[in-house]
Amino acid sequence: MIIAFASKNHLGLNSDVGNSIASSEYFTVAEIENGKLKKVKNVENPFFKEEEINAQKFVDFIKNTNAQKIVISVVDDADIENELLLNDIEVIKNVNGRIADILKEL
Repeated sequence: MIIAFASKNHLGLNSDVGNSIASSEYFTVAEIENGKLKKVKNVENPFFKEEEINAQKFVDFIKNTNAQKIVISVVDDADIENELLLNDIEVIKNVNGRIADILKEL
């Protein structure tokens, strides 16, 4: 399973979950296999600080990470959330805190 976490900065698992797509400078992508962390990578968010985000372009970006889930504090655009769900990407929202701690709970 691959999970993309909206990240406030480039610190990977030590980063806090980003508040929204536009306020998250990176996405920390964690690959889990047999219940263990296999691989982690940071991906720059091309939508950082953008006022309007095209839902399909954002979903294409997430699909390129191969993520099956996205973790974020708030998805502030219903079109983006709907497009993620239509593409079988689970949205886990209302999440705050350090990514490493949240990953343990998932």
